[in-house]
Amino acid sequence: MSLHLVRIGIDPQALAIFAAERRLSDDDAGYALHAALAARFGEAAPRPFRYLPDHARGPHLLGYHMDGAALTDAIALPPADALLADLFTAPQVQAMPETWREGARYGFDMRVRPVVRFGKTIRAARAERADAWQRRAGEIDAYVRACERVAAEGGDTGSVDREAVYTQWLAKRLEGAATLEQATLRAFHRSRTRRSTHDTRGARTRSVEGPDAVMTGTLTVTDPQGFARLLASGVGRHAAFGYGMMLLSPPGRAG
Repeated sequence: MSLHLVRIGIDPQALAIFAAERRLSDDDAGYALHAALAARFGEAAPRPFRYLPDHARGPHLLGYHMDGAALTDAIALPPADALLADLFTAPQVQAMPETWREGARYGFDMRVRPVVRFGKTIRAARAERADAWQRRAGEIDAYVRACERVAAEGGDTGSVDREAVYTQWLAKRLEGAATLEQATLRAFHRSRTRRSTHDTRGARTRSVEGPDAVMTGTLTVTDPQGFARLLASGVGRHAAFGYGMMLLSPPGRAG
């Protein structure tokens, strides 16, 4: 099976109702879309995906999926939940290249969650801090972590450049698939989203706040198969919630 690009129109009002009914509301509708896609398309749900609520062509999401026919078949079935009946339009499916050429250059545009995991040492150091959500999540904004390292060495955290940190973070995650030529932090804010958690009380969701960045730039494919896997899996964490989808374009036209 080859990778397919999927476009699905979204009804924002129907999405808001779905999120409110299930208490899944967050800043970016990422968790609600994750849940709605799973409920409507099952295993055929596109992942990773990117939600574009303010696009000139109307609110829609773009996503990748390995089996475009399964997605088309899934939309033909009646939704199990009545709230999903008007949420999605029929998917438009387009096949991506079956092979990628080593040395090929592409512009890219992607929304990412630039976080890094932390282990027991950092977890213990943070034990008395107010940002308890970070301890539970086991991850931290890559920029914040870079500032902490500089501060621990007695340096000036004002010298830490967010764009440079995120560019290094991105280059690391492209390793083995592509080389990052250049990158720009086109947009940044912090957003609060929901994530699943499991404990003795069962499955629940909790609110998690963190970095929300849009990065554009140019890359060169170094391993065609690795690049194909990276497109299919998404870049970084939280690919199932609207992050990590790499939109490609000719070099210089990203964004």
